[in-house]
Amino acid sequence: MERRKQLRKYIQRAKTSLTVERSIPIAQYGLFFALLSSASLVLVSRLFVWPFYRQTALIVFFVVVLASGIFMWWKRAKEKEALHRLDDYFLHNELVTALSFQDDKDPLIQSLLTKAVQNAETSFTNFKARKKLLFRPKALSGIFVSTIVLAILYLFPSATQMEAIEVEQEKAVIEDVKKEVAKLEKKAQTKDVKEQLKELQNTLKEAETAEEALREVVKKQKELALKEQQLKDKQTTSQDGNTEGNRLSEEDVEQLKELAQMQQELTQNANATQTAMSKLGKPASNTLQNAIASANNANNSQQSNANSSQNPSGNSQSSNQQGQSSQQSQSNSQSNSKQSSNSQGQGKGQGQGQGQGQGQGQGKGQGQGQGQGQGQGAGTGQGSRSLLTTPNRIGGSSETSVDGGALGEGSHVSEQQGNGPITKGTIRPYEEVIGSYKDSYIESSERLQLPKDLQNVVQSYFTSIESQ
Repeated sequence: MERRKQLRKYIQRAKTSLTVERSIPIAQYGLFFALLSSASLVLVSRLFVWPFYRQTALIVFFVVVLASGIFMWWKRAKEKEALHRLDDYFLHNELVTALSFQDDKDPLIQSLLTKAVQNAETSFTNFKARKKLLFRPKALSGIFVSTIVLAILYLFPSATQMEAIEVEQEKAVIEDVKKEVAKLEKKAQTKDVKEQLKELQNTLKEAETAEEALREVVKKQKELALKEQQLKDKQTTSQDGNTEGNRLSEEDVEQLKELAQMQQELTQNANATQTAMSKLGKPASNTLQNAIASANNANNSQQSNANSSQNPSGNSQSSNQQGQSSQQSQSNSQSNSKQSSNSQGQGKGQGQGQGQGQGQGQGKGQGQGQGQGQGQGAGTGQGSRSLLTTPNRIGGSSETSVDGGALGEGSHVSEQQGNGPITKGTIRPYEEVIGSYKDSYIESSERLQLPKDLQNVVQSYFTSIESQ
């Protein structure tokens, strides 16, 4: 039994040797075909824009290498083949003869096994010393040439390949945006906000460029801002006690907090996307940049308001200062009225006062007196929000005039900035000016060629203001 085990060990060593000898040429041809396939794909990618051509070539390379490994395993040497190949180096084929019989008690079999074991080492040495064809010159030459060609194609890409790389980077930016929105959608708690972010995810799936994805993010941020403003207006109305039935529910309060948070997250995402686009050499359009800048300003103002609400001492001091300024404006208006009545037979006293605190107010008082220097006038410095101060046109209300004279010759020397003249505005009711402001803003948005969705957001905002 021991002699059979010794002979089996030599057979296993012969089997391993045969497998290695057969696998080395297969590996050479497999590597050659892998490099040739990758080089062919890179060469084809120079003809047209093919995004992810490098990844495709790399995948094909590994697939061919893997297929070569599977083929080597399929072509591995079997034990029977190793037995006969090793038996060829025994003088009288003792190996096959001795292992063909199973009866070890037979004296003849014992003699054959003993003789096979004695000649096994010498026979195996002769087996290993036989001539082998491990290397294939054609395959090695193909590997060398394919490697050089692939390196040249990779180091010197064409214009179409450069464009394909830019498309890859842009798609990577879009994927980052999708991942961030998906995280926000999982983080959302209220139903409405979750639906809004889910809708944004579906829209981003159809985006082909980073600018389209950025535009959709900005659009959704504006929609959330409008929704937040509507809830804030509803909250303000309910706090004033005008409508008892419009109080915010607990779900609305939670939604209001979440809307502010999601707006901030979307704005940060838009800023990161804009930075990534700038690094790619594809900056966002001026319209999107202005929209992102306005969103940043809105977030900054919200944060400042939140910080001020957490500092009540500062608020009390500011309210005291504002109350003092209001009282000073009242006393000034009364003194002006008295001086006017003493100097004229018929006089008018006017006083204006402004106060700032939780809200803003403007007031106007007039008094008339007849007789010998008698007049009355007072300014209270208090008022409602139904009046607005609108600026007058500098130089009158006439049309602008343009100097049509010829320009002289000369060069630009210097430029200085100074303070322009400031003129007093006129006080007009809120309802009279909101329409002109709306028309002016919509005309300016059309002149800037805002996207249709952002124009709808602007119109919805002014519509919500007019309906109040």
